[in-house]
Amino acid sequence: MRKVSIVVLILILGGTIVTAGKENTASQEAAYTHLNKIIAKLEKNLLVTGIWVRALHPSNAISLVELNEFPNSEESLTKPMVDFILIEMEHEPFDVRELRNFLLALNSRREVFIKGNLQPNIATLVRIPADGDQPVHAMVKQVLDIGAHGVVVPQVRTAREAEKIVKACRYVQPKGSKIVEPGGTRGASPQVCAYLWGLTMKEYVQRADVWPLNPKGDLLAVIMIEDEEGVRNIDEILSVKGIGAVIFGPYDYSFSCGRYGKSDHPDVIKAWNKVKRACDRLNVPLIGFANPQNINDRLKEDYKMLLIGVDTAHDGSIEAVLDVIRKQK
Repeated sequence: MRKVSIVVLILILGGTIVTAGKENTASQEAAYTHLNKIIAKLEKNLLVTGIWVRALHPSNAISLVELNEFPNSEESLTKPMVDFILIEMEHEPFDVRELRNFLLALNSRREVFIKGNLQPNIATLVRIPADGDQPVHAMVKQVLDIGAHGVVVPQVRTAREAEKIVKACRYVQPKGSKIVEPGGTRGASPQVCAYLWGLTMKEYVQRADVWPLNPKGDLLAVIMIEDEEGVRNIDEILSVKGIGAVIFGPYDYSFSCGRYGKSDHPDVIKAWNKVKRACDRLNVPLIGFANPQNINDRLKEDYKMLLIGVDTAHDGSIEAVLDVIRKQK
């Protein structure tokens, strides 16, 4: 009988090396790569930049992928680019079918080939239309089940609301887990999201937990503070385990404090600064807003995450902000 040579199959799963029949545990621990690029950069204390997205046509998704010019794995973390998108579905239609097609179009085989791992160059966050005091569970489940890397929930006012959001993002934890609380309430049906992430369903479930509560989690639960009650309760809100980042909404807050539309009013800036101080003190990233005029100020203020533009603007401001950041390096 003809001898068959032993073939060792090496699979790359986001930096994890697995050999046929046996997992190289030491290599896995040393080379663990988050599939959520936001988390990967935050853990390296690198600035994370993203843009708002309103147009969910697949052609827009392809354009966003090509905007980053297919960097290799190291360049994708060190070269300033669009690291994430915040998809607007609070004030745009909450159309899950359209979102699913958009997320599928973001997947690029060329990107995976050049990087050598499954971490997309652009992480995806979706802002849902339900406020923190409203039922959010179904919307969170729908968004995560089609492959988003995180959710953004507007108008969060209390710690109880924040905890509800974290729970909606988590599966029920297995027996023996050291991070059972806050207990997960997400229903389990990870077929589409696992496919989109390039994983088996078992692998997806292992990674689909909120960071930093789970250090190996790849989901972000992001909350928005947009009114006086939320600002008043900011310390209690940030004490909830599992909050990945915060956005302060100055325009909505201006309505809350009676300064309709005056986002630069001293009352608004005072509240914004209070939220920023609390986030810095408790080591929770506050997502700031930057443009060519204020980017240097934002960098001095040590923001870890910045929204630097919107996909529907074609004035060159996004590239202008990235140019300033590149010159700082």
